[in-house]
Amino acid sequence: MNKQIVLDILTNILKSQGYAVKPYNTGWDSPMNLLDADRGDSMVDLVVEKDGKITHIRCGENEDDLRRFAGAVRGSHDALFISDEITDWTGVFADQNGVRTWDRDELETRIGKAILAEAEGTHYDFLGATGYGYGSYGRNGGIPMPESRETVAGTSDAAGSRDLLQLRCAPIMVEEKRAISTAKGFVSDIRNIFIEFVPFWNYKYAVNGYQQHKTKMVHISAHDSGAINALNKQKYGCIMEIQDQLSVPCDNYVIKSLVMAKEEAEKQILDDVITSNTKTMSFTSKSGDAIITEHRTVKPRPGDVNLDIELVYLPFWVVDGARSSIRINACDGSAMTEPIDDDIEFL
Repeated sequence: MNKQIVLDILTNILKSQGYAVKPYNTGWDSPMNLLDADRGDSMVDLVVEKDGKITHIRCGENEDDLRRFAGAVRGSHDALFISDEITDWTGVFADQNGVRTWDRDELETRIGKAILAEAEGTHYDFLGATGYGYGSYGRNGGIPMPESRETVAGTSDAAGSRDLLQLRCAPIMVEEKRAISTAKGFVSDIRNIFIEFVPFWNYKYAVNGYQQHKTKMVHISAHDSGAINALNKQKYGCIMEIQDQLSVPCDNYVIKSLVMAKEEAEKQILDDVITSNTKTMSFTSKSGDAIITEHRTVKPRPGDVNLDIELVYLPFWVVDGARSSIRINACDGSAMTEPIDDDIEFL
């Protein structure tokens, strides 16, 4: 894409919709300007404002552009990154940092809708957010996919028959035939099957702290691990085996955009750790001939908790029947009888 032409088009459309638009070179004294003083260039191409909501826009070419843009905005305002192609890594990184992404197809679609709406005198919100994450693009093998699922593409492996995803993910151990066989016990008239990668916040923690009660020192020590579903925020067992890339055994797959941000997951985990390690202890002392027993609640401080957390994905075979759907864990072959999110109706 010709960046300047794209920026000119964006400026014209946004101004016509009542947005205040400021280019990156509004000056060093502008609070809406984010410049890299060391590089001498801008990490933000446009800053737009309407009804008190500010959006930073960057037209970039690669992952480094997105990384610098996310670092500059730091989640302080709505952020939109536009590029010819949104790779798997780009989409995941954008999710983690609260940056929306448009690829070339999404940009063309929105420009077309904006022009058509203006011609027809109807309303169309050009920057209308569909949430963080990928949007819809990639392979679907010719089989219609629900619009609410985010379809993405990877790169072909040496055989050219499978997509190789650069994704922190548990390995796929269950073949499609086995998944279908298991699903037949839950749904009838199977019509479609695809793989869905569900985001989880995988974590481990260690507690090491001391609390003093009068002359006695109490040592608080614990460690554990687990995971939180980043779609429905439910607890899950720690995902132990993780790969940096994997080969997808079918043409149809989706990577779900997380709902739960990292900061929210960290807070939930920290609160749970403190609660689960809170204890009531008894302290006995003597006062003359009397024995005095005191009960005191002891709990770790936030600074006593060392938490490691990362975003990983768990693969599921999603099997659509005539009236309902079922997910099969692609790692161990178990059927998920409770919903992973609100997307699919389970039997």
